[in-house]
Amino acid sequence: KIQAIHDAGITGEGVTIAVLDGALNPDVPTLRGADIEGRHLDGCPDPGLGAEVFEASSHGTSVTSLVVGNGTSEIGAGPVGIAPGARILYYGVLQDACDVNSVAAALDDAVDQGADIVTVSGGYGRLTDEFSQETVDSVSAALRDGVLVVAGLPNRGTATDFELMTMNGVVNVASVDAQAEPAKDYGGSDMRNEDVDVVAPGVDVAGLGWDGSWGMSTWSGNSAATPIVAGLLALAKEKWPDATASQLLQSLIRNTGSEPHELQWSSRLGHGVVNATRLLEEDPAQYPDENPLFKDGQAPTLDEVYSTPEPSESEAPGAQANAGPGGLPWTLAGGGAVVVVVAVILIVVIRRRRGDVADAES
Repeated sequence: KIQAIHDAGITGEGVTIAVLDGALNPDVPTLRGADIEGRHLDGCPDPGLGAEVFEASSHGTSVTSLVVGNGTSEIGAGPVGIAPGARILYYGVLQDACDVNSVAAALDDAVDQGADIVTVSGGYGRLTDEFSQETVDSVSAALRDGVLVVAGLPNRGTATDFELMTMNGVVNVASVDAQAEPAKDYGGSDMRNEDVDVVAPGVDVAGLGWDGSWGMSTWSGNSAATPIVAGLLALAKEKWPDATASQLLQSLIRNTGSEPHELQWSSRLGHGVVNATRLLEEDPAQYPDENPLFKDGQAPTLDEVYSTPEPSESEAPGAQANAGPGGLPWTLAGGGAVVVVVAVILIVVIRRRRGDVADAES
């Protein structure tokens, strides 16, 4: 019922979403009229590759279209964005040539630029004990500033994790099909993940570039489900502007499925299938102002994010009086998006680090 929500005037207007992905074709008909600002960071090439580089830019262009697409494409109909009124800050930090700490740099810049939501459909594959402290610090700063961080989970089990998927406070997203059944792994079994928070449509959804044109084609994977969740949070933020980020997360995980229910969780569906109508109907102010997505043994801790820092010596009471004359009182997730279009399979490498690949298949 997204169209009915848009018709009622809720489009994500006034909300800023930072998209962290690979390359982008900003000139496709689907993105005409969208408010998109490309952010160029040191250590990363310009993400705008142009019209003919389908293999590199289909992923990022499809992700962005699921947030702010206008419903058209080169051949007529195209992806309709969940939050077409939102402002997009685009970071091409999952390109091969980007510096290893580009995700942290993008998070920091997004916070500085006023982002309300960050969505990442992929990332670096690393062992948990190799995660960058810089990224932990950047996630902590974003959460502390009230920024919602949404990240796609890998489409298959690996020995490594995406850099954000085991970070506390982050919304980890997996995908379901049109019957609300979990996406399947390569063996045909339901995908399961101990870190999944919510699931969203991610099988045979509208995309661009997967068939070698900028007409609408279909693709699948957690990469597709992730921007849908980010878009829904943008709609909720517009509808309930006084709600805190933590209250919006509480509402997201409590108002899943088609009927009211007690808070629940499983490795198949997380807290359930996101529901746009229920998310917008329920006032988030009824829920605790506490981020519900923290686990013991994961970083950052609640204290690292939300505790008031100890005052420095210069800020301590009486410090100014004692200072003297000169004294002066901070891969693509679905990484691998599993994409099936006309039974043709193409592996799209969005990011490779330490031999781990975030791949998309079309």
